[in-house]
Amino acid sequence: MWRYTDGRGVELTLPRRPERVAVVDLLATSTLWAAGVRPIAAALGENPADDCLSAVGFSARGVRRLDTVDDPTPRLELLHDVDLVVDRTHGATLMSLGDTALPAVGLTLKAPGQSLDALFAEVGALAAALGAARPDPAAVAAYEEAKERVRAAGSTRSVGFAFARHGRLAVVEPERYPWLVTLGELGVRLAPAGRRPLDEKPDADVVLVFDEGVDVPGAHTWTDRWHAFDHAVYAELFTEFARVLTC
Repeated sequence: MWRYTDGRGVELTLPRRPERVAVVDLLATSTLWAAGVRPIAAALGENPADDCLSAVGFSARGVRRLDTVDDPTPRLELLHDVDLVVDRTHGATLMSLGDTALPAVGLTLKAPGQSLDALFAEVGALAAALGAARPDPAAVAAYEEAKERVRAAGSTRSVGFAFARHGRLAVVEPERYPWLVTLGELGVRLAPAGRRPLDEKPDADVVLVFDEGVDVPGAHTWTDRWHAFDHAVYAELFTEFARVLTC
């Protein structure tokens, strides 16, 4: 008997542990791959070489694509031979799967206020339930060390993560991004969400702008590697971020 209680608080019981797993959300695909889960079918987004996939070593070989480049909606007819579907949830409902008789669990990703540690704990529980190995202790230790570097460097300067689109700079809401929730827990002062012209500096000492080819003077760049939820990746990201804070 296999039992698992997902991010919605819903318990699923199956006669045996699922072996043929499908993942119907791109972010869930990269996150579970990083945790050692190898799906037979998955959402791959616009580009299987996307930063959040490539950063965790994802390989599309042998993985059936459930979405298309132009449409992220999973094709339910391609799920006929799976034992379990994993979808992304914000803690209340499944986001994209809809009503189906297939056994499904929700994985909480980017729920408001969710920290990296909470995310890693839930992902680890699901991965372990599906038979994946525990996270690499060395990677976990490196991640914890990188958090301490941020803690030591982060209390004197304020930081804003932003997108530069349509001629405006939009600083994101800190509660919507697990790494920003975690940075706040580590003592980093985070700029409030807001929009302003590109030539108007946000109320932050350090500004990171998503890399979409728009030059924002004085800003550092961030990419979708920040959506690659993996201990080893975040050990690198937080170590570099600590360096930025001390420049």
